[in-house]
Amino acid sequence: MKKLFFIVGENSGDVIAAKLIRALKAKHGDQVQCMGIGGPLMEAEGFEVLLPMDQISVIGIWEVIPRIPDLMKIFKALREEIETSQPDGLITVDFPEFNFMLGKSLKKRGVFKGKHIHYVAPSVWAWRPGRAQNCSKFLDAMVCLFEMEVKHFEQHGLKTIAVGHPLVESRADAGNGMNFRHDNQIPDESKTLGLFFGSRESEFKSMTGILREAATLVNDVQKQQPLHVIAPTLPKTEYDLQNRLLGFDLPIYISSNPTVKWDAFKGCEVAVAVSGTVALELAYAGVPHIITYKVNPITFLILRLLVKVKHIHLANILLGRDVVPEYLQGKCNSLDIATGASDLLKSKKLQEAQKEAFRELRKILGADSDQKPSEKAANFISEIINVR
Repeated sequence: MKKLFFIVGENSGDVIAAKLIRALKAKHGDQVQCMGIGGPLMEAEGFEVLLPMDQISVIGIWEVIPRIPDLMKIFKALREEIETSQPDGLITVDFPEFNFMLGKSLKKRGVFKGKHIHYVAPSVWAWRPGRAQNCSKFLDAMVCLFEMEVKHFEQHGLKTIAVGHPLVESRADAGNGMNFRHDNQIPDESKTLGLFFGSRESEFKSMTGILREAATLVNDVQKQQPLHVIAPTLPKTEYDLQNRLLGFDLPIYISSNPTVKWDAFKGCEVAVAVSGTVALELAYAGVPHIITYKVNPITFLILRLLVKVKHIHLANILLGRDVVPEYLQGKCNSLDIATGASDLLKSKKLQEAQKEAFRELRKILGADSDQKPSEKAANFISEIINVR
């Protein structure tokens, strides 16, 4: 039996790792044992959660400072566990700052003898390109999502593969918006606006009030029935969101049910999303939207100095043009967001332009491949750790 130790720090990583675990078990059955730091989706696939991922999930340079003592305790305990248990493979998923610091430490100490494979390459094409060479010093292999990323790591001798984006394994482009509207008794003629508040606690707390006010402003310019708001969220944030939206004077439908997630997405005529994985999900689902984001000013200044690309939405980056409007920092306010959402809501031309671009994007993400990304990744990892 091969033992695989996973480290996942974000919801998007939980999705990717859960699919990978399922593919590995389909390929090898009980010949692989998976454990480590992860989330509920991984646990549902038989993963042994030694520590919930929200114990290490922090966003932003400034925001991490208060958590440093706790994170260092976890870091040292985690390193000791890996060196003691000696798993055959260490699978780190995204979350590069924490995972790469751990990888470097393990390599330097030389006690861990297994293979270290990282899934989801750091965006070296966007900022800090030197990370590609650094990765080759402590990683045994890299699993990229996009073909364009492979060359950055292979040139430094790191075994690398591109597998495609995990969204192509979802039903994101097959949701039924009319079903969601009818199930929630939303009139066919009513306008719907999706609000996506983010998944991390820090962004969730900072953005709820802004998006709530923006939706009210959008409704104020409507001359028809009241705007209906659809707010897909996660089970862990649903109760908090309900409390934060008490007294909201628009019809709102908060849903954390994963079985109707994509129906809820497609039920949105347009959407406003806090930048993150959900933005790419909206694009893959073909939902016209705008994105917004705000971090600590010091964090933003540092990122501006380091980042080489002008966009933060992956759809804009991959397509190489402005497709989805981005409302960042100073523009991350209820009035600007409401103006952008209203413009999109009333213009079928703008909506169709986004939808056409999103059809192009799906091909870039690997929608036409005859093999799932998780299956490609499972085959690659199986070779690295020599499990048959």
